[in-house]
Amino acid sequence: MQAGDEIYTSYGIGGKEHSYVKKVDSIQIAELKIENAFIDFMSFPYEHINGLLGLDILMEGKFKIDLNTLELRLQ
Repeated sequence: MQAGDEIYTSYGIGGKEHSYVKKVDSIQIAELKIENAFIDFMSFPYEHINGLLGLDILMEGKFKIDLNTLELRLQ
């Protein structure tokens, strides 16, 4: 985090969380590469989860989520 970064507050099942947003050159998930992406950064209190993909990313990649096998696939 740097001086001037805006802090955002989110509310959900786990309670209240704070984050800040940074623009990154690109992110890549499998064959999908997204340029100039805005990513939320926060302290994540769960040992078995190291990040979340938002619906914006899932929709842009047209991902298919298989809940039977718990797999995420690009269409």
